[in-house]
Amino acid sequence: MTKNKLLITLSFILLFSVAIISCNKKEEVKQKMVEYELKENYVIPQAYALSGIKIKDSINKIYGGLLIPMSGVKENTNYVKPIVDDIGLQMQDFVDQVKKRNNTKGSNFIEVRPAYFVFHGRQLYSCLIKKTICFAQEDTIKSYNTIIYDYQNRKILGFDDIFSVNQSNLSAFLSLFSKDMEKFSLNELKQTDFNIETDSISFNVKQNKPINYSIHKQYKQSIEALEPYLKDKELFKKIENEE
Repeated sequence: MTKNKLLITLSFILLFSVAIISCNKKEEVKQKMVEYELKENYVIPQAYALSGIKIKDSINKIYGGLLIPMSGVKENTNYVKPIVDDIGLQMQDFVDQVKKRNNTKGSNFIEVRPAYFVFHGRQLYSCLIKKTICFAQEDTIKSYNTIIYDYQNRKILGFDDIFSVNQSNLSAFLSLFSKDMEKFSLNELKQTDFNIETDSISFNVKQNKPINYSIHKQYKQSIEALEPYLKDKELFKKIENEE
């Protein structure tokens, strides 16, 4: 078990080092990655753990940390691969944006971490990923991104896979949430990130804050109240965390 866990950890480190070092291949010796310290509590199945990577890229002035789910059981890595891939893509997107802005007046920070990772029966899981980025003396963005994965069919699910909401019942559906969502069009709703917790579903809506700062605010409703709008009304009847 320990040996397998070590191999998985190394493979994750290699995955992200490729994403980061690709920014400056000529000077990759200056790239430094060390263990990232876990300081918060997270909702995560017992069969999994979080592996941390600290990022220090003095060339692009990029600093921060990534947390990725891992397991000592080889088969479980197939379940979390979509999460690992997504975090890697978010990291690479941040690097690309930093290079495009070409701001040398300060440092750029990023932190990406799963905050809520829960299995629903034996069909799918929902993983809420929190990301905080801060461009040098420019924008600060705190956002949520959720992966809902049907691991039996190996498919990432979206709004239309979970909900049965159309123009005729849109207003009734939105009325179950905050007034901030009441004016959403059907298309806007479908484009809004949402995550499924053990007994509720949250929509993560972008909030405009003071200049150069934005966050996502969660609007939550119980699965019981949302049952009439679920495509599969049996899917969340009996929810359990896999071990």
